[in-house]
Amino acid sequence: MKVPFFTNQYQEERYGHEILARIGEVNKKGAFILGPEVKRFEERMAAYTGARHAIGVANGSDALFLALEALKIPEGSEVITTPFTFFASTSCIVRNRLKPVFVDVNERTCNIDAGAIEARLTPKTRAILPVDLFCQTAEMDRIDALARKHGLKVLEDSAEGFGMKWDGRHAGTRADLGVLSFYPTKTLGAYGDGGLVLTNDDALAAEVRLTRVHGAPTKYEHTRVGSNSRLDEIQAAVLNVKMDHVDGEIRERAALAEAYRARLAGVPGLALPFVEQKASPVWYVFSIQCERRDELQARLAAQGVGTSVYYPRGMHEQPCFAGLGGRAGDFPVAERLCRRSLALPIFPGMTEAMVDFTCGEIRKFYAA
Repeated sequence: MKVPFFTNQYQEERYGHEILARIGEVNKKGAFILGPEVKRFEERMAAYTGARHAIGVANGSDALFLALEALKIPEGSEVITTPFTFFASTSCIVRNRLKPVFVDVNERTCNIDAGAIEARLTPKTRAILPVDLFCQTAEMDRIDALARKHGLKVLEDSAEGFGMKWDGRHAGTRADLGVLSFYPTKTLGAYGDGGLVLTNDDALAAEVRLTRVHGAPTKYEHTRVGSNSRLDEIQAAVLNVKMDHVDGEIRERAALAEAYRARLAGVPGLALPFVEQKASPVWYVFSIQCERRDELQARLAAQGVGTSVYYPRGMHEQPCFAGLGGRAGDFPVAERLCRRSLALPIFPGMTEAMVDFTCGEIRKFYAA
């Protein structure tokens, strides 16, 4: 049996014809930039997440950059964040001429250790940038309280967080600004890149809307130097169709996660995902922590099972961030996760037979 790490084959079989029809409608109308599909998608996302504003941009990385830029933090200020994340979470800080200050992560949730943030604050700290990883958001109530106590801004990187909630509120909506990504593998994925900025602040929303179009409130009048980062009309059309199906797919992912839990329970050498009580998870990935991770990954690949490592190296160990002074050993929990984390296949259309096969190979590996 072949089990890909991810495929949209089954989504294509189910409703690909709807997507092609919607793309055809866009072609007929000829409105390709910030047209009616983008407007409709932004309105739907605001309603779905409960945010006052939802602003479509070109990709998740741009969403992070523009959202952080909108906070207008003085150059050289410090931003607290996690070293265990995708590159864009840290690069958006550096590109805004700010300094990332890393805080180690909670080993059970893989998210930033909210209880360790306060000890890393300095007079230069101006913001906190937590990341929502794998299946649940960061501890946003504790982070929000800490930010209010110290007068800090919060930008929530919920690129993976579509559908996730913390204490009943959607990912990205407890912060000053939050972001979503619609990279094709995401829970809600486009046919290319796409991103969104969420906020309940009218002024911040206006700032992001301005900077995504070259800082021009009207054509050829530029009140500031902005970026060119607009959600594409065709991608918005794809996402509008997928929105009609995504809640069912979230339930499908949950059933697959439960199947993994049942079949991998008690396997020595494995730690299954832990979900906090206040979190409403969405299984964007099913990431386990395992001994002899690289050997297991090689074994699964040989048997036709795709996997992925999120993430093989902490941000403090990336060559381009060497100037920050980070070294191996600085964040032991994050570094241990880099050695032990392995994401197993989980996608709409995946069958229980695929789960059985994958788990069977894992059990064989550890039994040997």
